Amino acid sequence: MNDSKSETFSRAAWLAVIASSLGFFVDLYDIIIVSVVRQSSLLAVGISEGDLLSKGLWLLNFQMAGMLIGGFLWGILGDKKGRLTVLFGSILMYSLATFACAYVQSYEVYLALRLIAGIGLAGELGAAITLTTELLPQKYRGIGPSIIASFGMLGAIFGSQIGANFTWQFTYQLGGVMGVVLLFLRLGLLESGFYTKLEKAERGNVFTLFRNKKLFKKYISVILMGFPGWFVNGVVMTFTPEIAKAMGMEVIPKVSTVFMVFFIGFTFGDFTCGLVSQYLKSRKQAIKIYLTSFVILLAAFFILGSKSEIWYYVIFLLLGVSAGYTIVLLTLAAEQTGTNLRATATTSALNLIRASVIPQTIAFTYLNTFFGSFKAAIIVGILSVSIAAWAFTNLEETFDKDLDFIEK
Repeated sequence: MNDSKSETFSRAAWLAVIASSLGFFVDLYDIIIVSVVRQSSLLAVGISEGDLLSKGLWLLNFQMAGMLIGGFLWGILGDKKGRLTVLFGSILMYSLATFACAYVQSYEVYLALRLIAGIGLAGELGAAITLTTELLPQKYRGIGPSIIASFGMLGAIFGSQIGANFTWQFTYQLGGVMGVVLLFLRLGLLESGFYTKLEKAERGNVFTLFRNKKLFKKYISVILMGFPGWFVNGVVMTFTPEIAKAMGMEVIPKVSTVFMVFFIGFTFGDFTCGLVSQYLKSRKQAIKIYLTSFVILLAAFFILGSKSEIWYYVIFLLLGVSAGYTIVLLTLAAEQTGTNLRATATTSALNLIRASVIPQTIAFTYLNTFFGSFKAAIIVGILSVSIAAWAFTNLEETFDKDLDFIEK
């Protein structure tokens, strides 16, 4: 490759990192604001205070169900039509749906819009990780996704503060407007070279993921590894008022502050875990270090979290750091799958991880009836980290893997 082409390639790669970082910022903003404005928005559409928990669960689960559908939809499109198709189409869908949420007047319409938004939100990060891992040289493959994820986490922090300090309607309006603006900023991105040279290979056949026993085991293990982070996000953080009260806390921590400190930690964790994986030259060792820390800190939360409001926030800050292994996990997912299935595997795996909040919240709700919120959270948390620990043993090392291969 001559110097001119090399320079163009390098510029395209880092432009993709910048555009993807901004996209994930908006993506995470839109994902978390549902939890932040849950109570105020539901009260505004006529839900009683006694139904806020159950109706809020359905609202969250409709969004996550949309992500589950969108994970396969956008993943397959990413392999059949190109990575850029997903980056443009997904952000347009979730931005319009999010903007429309500001004007809902009934719970049923609210559910439908969050389902549509969820479908759109499913495509952003998976396509970004796929594109950047294919564009960046091997020595930067762990750093590019870390930049995307760490900057994206600022969107969650920003969303938590907007939701706490402005009306729920404005919170949704801003999310929609940011997405449309970003759509125009993406003009000029280049398609992945690995993808453009695919010729006769079958692209985006999702059934290959399930028919190939070895590939399926790796694929499902990536998904199960993501359970702990979404247990904390979807259960403990979202239902902080109920869990903190069950823990015996006199001063109930604010949901918006819990989200803010967790994602501050997550921002740092995402970036540093990527650097650690590059330094150790191992995705698996970096994941192991951060997952072990997560388990220790989760135990600390259940034992010491009720000591004070400040202590509650500090533990969530550290939990956020340790949960930062997620982006290295997704990088590993992209690296372990052939080019003709890479977008399908990465995008669907990401959204199945996100959708893991559905069985976890259902289990939490069911157990809450018998044990109360605090003990129910402990049981679901133990199951979550146990599943992840088993899944870790099935992952393969991908740090030095050449990405120029296909799945047959």
